Amino acid sequence: MIPRKSAQGFSLVELLLVLAIIGILSAIAIPSYLGQRRRARIVGDAKANAQVLRMQLENHKAEVGLYGTAGTYTWSSAATPAASTSPAPGFTAKGGTQMTYVLTIGSTGLTYGLDVKDKTLANAVVFTTNQNGSNVFTLQ
Repeated sequence: MIPRKSAQGFSLVELLLVLAIIGILSAIAIPSYLGQRRRARIVGDAKANAQVLRMQLENHKAEVGLYGTAGTYTWSSAATPAASTSPAPGFTAKGGTQMTYVLTIGSTGLTYGLDVKDKTLANAVVFTTNQNGSNVFTLQ
C-alpha cells in the first residue's frame, strides 16, 4: 500500500478568512494614517509660521529695543493686526489656515508669549513659546 501524502496549502475558507481580516484592518488603519499625515503637515506649517513670527519679533527688538507695545495681537485667516500697531507687520500665516496665532507682549515690552491655537479643535493650544525660545508642544 502506498502512503497518501497529506494535502498541502490553504483551503479556500482559510484564504477568505485571512483576506477578510486584512480588509478590516486596512479599513481602520489607512484612514487613520492619512489623517495623521494631514495633521502633521498642518502642525508643521504652524510651527514654521511661529518661527517666522518669532524671527520678526527678534528683528523688531533689535531695531527698537522692545518686542512691541504691551498687548495682545492675533493673526488668523480672518484677521491680522493693523500694520501700524503690529510688532510684526509683515507676518502672514502660510499653509494651513486653521491655526490662530496669539501674541501677548508683557507690560515692559521685553517679554512675550506666543500661543498657536487650532480653530478646528475649539481653539485648543497646539503649542506655546516665549522670548527665551522654550517650546511646549501640547498636541502632536
